[in-house]
Amino acid sequence: MYRVIVTEDEPAALRHICTLIELKCPEFEVVKTADNGQGALDLLENTDTDVLITDVKMPIMDGVTLARKVKDRYPQIMTLIISGYQEFEYARAAIQTGVCDYILKPVKPSAFQASMRMIQGCLDELYYSKRNKILREMCMGKTDIEKQKDFYRVFSKEEYYAALLRKNGLPRRFVNSKETEIFSVKDEQMAVYGRDEREALYLLPKDFLLSGSFFRLMTHMAEKEKRTADYYTLVLLEDPLKPKELPDAVRRLYQTLDASLVIGKDQVVPVNDKQERKQQKQEYNSGLERLNILVKEGNRRQIREEVKGCFAKWEQEERTQLWVEEKVRELFSLFRRQNMLWESVDTYEYFLDEAFYFASDMQELSDNILQIFSENFEEEARRIKIDTPEFFEKILKYMKENLTDPLSPQSISHVFGISQTYLSRLFRKYCEQSFNRVLNSFRIEKAKEIMSGNPELFIKDAAAMVGFSDQFYFSRIFRTVTGISPSEYIEKAVRDKNSLNKGENDAIS
Repeated sequence: MYRVIVTEDEPAALRHICTLIELKCPEFEVVKTADNGQGALDLLENTDTDVLITDVKMPIMDGVTLARKVKDRYPQIMTLIISGYQEFEYARAAIQTGVCDYILKPVKPSAFQASMRMIQGCLDELYYSKRNKILREMCMGKTDIEKQKDFYRVFSKEEYYAALLRKNGLPRRFVNSKETEIFSVKDEQMAVYGRDEREALYLLPKDFLLSGSFFRLMTHMAEKEKRTADYYTLVLLEDPLKPKELPDAVRRLYQTLDASLVIGKDQVVPVNDKQERKQQKQEYNSGLERLNILVKEGNRRQIREEVKGCFAKWEQEERTQLWVEEKVRELFSLFRRQNMLWESVDTYEYFLDEAFYFASDMQELSDNILQIFSENFEEEARRIKIDTPEFFEKILKYMKENLTDPLSPQSISHVFGISQTYLSRLFRKYCEQSFNRVLNSFRIEKAKEIMSGNPELFIKDAAAMVGFSDQFYFSRIFRTVTGISPSEYIEKAVRDKNSLNKGENDAIS
C-alpha cells in the first residue's frame, strides 16, 4: 500500500480526508497526520512516505511553503494540495512548486478519488521502474541490494518463490548484441526479468500460489514455453524465501544455470547443496590431443571428422555449454597458432556467440562451428551473389511478410539456401543488430498497426497475428520496445483518433 501523510489544521477536515482514504482509496493508508507544515516536514524526516496531502492555510508553515520544501528535499514524494475557493489563486501558484494536483474545498469524494487514482497511476509507474532496476541489479550479482531504501517497499510480501527459465543457449557474453531486456508488465502477479527474450527470472509471492506446488507450476510453464524453444533449462528453489534472502537466491539460480545448461537437453534443476557441490567438482580434460596433431599436419578432411566426433562424444557425456565453449575456444587457439584463421578475433567471437546462442542441438552446433572454420565464405558469396544490400533486403522482406511463422535463423537459412553462419555475417554487416532484435521490432511495429486500426481487438488476438502465442510474453516484449503496455497503446490510439475526429468536426461546423 502507498503511504500518506495528511496535513490539516481543522480536525473535522482532517477526519474527513482520512475517512475518504480509508473507505474510497484501498491502495493508500494514512501513516501520520500533522496540523501544520513544519510538523509535517519533521515527520517526513523519519517516515517513508509516498504522498503528502496538505491544506494551504495553516499556522507556523503554510501548505505552499511546505510543498516547496518537500519538492527540494524529497522530490519522489507526490503532493496534493487542498484549497478553499477564496485561496484559489494562491493554490494555483503552488502548482509551480511541482505539486501533482489540487482540490477545492469542500472536498467532494468523487474529485478526491479522481486525484488519488491519478496519483496511484504515477506511483505504480514509479515503483514499477524501481522494481525493474532492483531486478536487474540482482541479476548482475549486486550483493548489498537489500540495504537499499526501496528494496522492502518493492518486495513487501512475507515470502517469495524463485525460479529461472532459460530457452535454448546462454545469452551472448563476448559481443555487444544489443538484445532486448524483458520485464513483466505492471499487472502481472509475478515479477519477471530476462536478460533477453529467451529468459525469465520469476519471483512469485508465496500467498499468490493458491493451490499445488511451485515446482508443478514452473514445470507446467516450462513445457508451455517449449513451443517456442528447441530446449529449455529450468532452475528453481522449491522452498519460499524471505525478501532479504532473494539477492543470494538469485545469484545461486544464475550460477546453477551456467553450470547446468546442456545444449539440446530439456532439464529441470532444483537448487540444493548437493547439486552445487556436484557443479564444483566438474573436471576439465582437454581431449583435443589428436586434433592438435591433425591441425599441425593441416589435414582438413580429418580435422572435420575429428571435430564431429568430439561433438558427438560431448553430447553423449552431456557436457555443459560453458564446458563445450572452453573446448571450442581452445580449438580456435590451435587453428590460430597454425595460421588457419583469416579474420579478426572479434569477428570469430561474434560468430561463436551466434552459433551457441541459436543451436538447437549439438549436431547443429557442430555444423555451425565447422562452417566458421571453413574457407568457403567468399566462395559461397560468389556462388549465389548474396553479399549485397539487395539480397539482405530480400531476407528482411521475407521476415516482414511471414511474421506469424516461427521464424528463426535456421528457417531463414533454409529458405534462402545459405548457412546460418553466413546469415549472421549478413546481419552483422548490413544491420548491426541481432536477428532476434530485428524480428521483434518488425512484429511490434505490425502489432501497433493492427491495434491502431482495430482498438476493440483482444490483445491476445493481436499478439497471435504477429507470431506470439503467449499474451504476457507479447506484452513484455511490447513494453520493452515501445515503453508502454499494449493496453496503454490502445488507449492512446483511441484518444488520438477521438481528438482527430473532434478537430475535423469542429472545422466543418
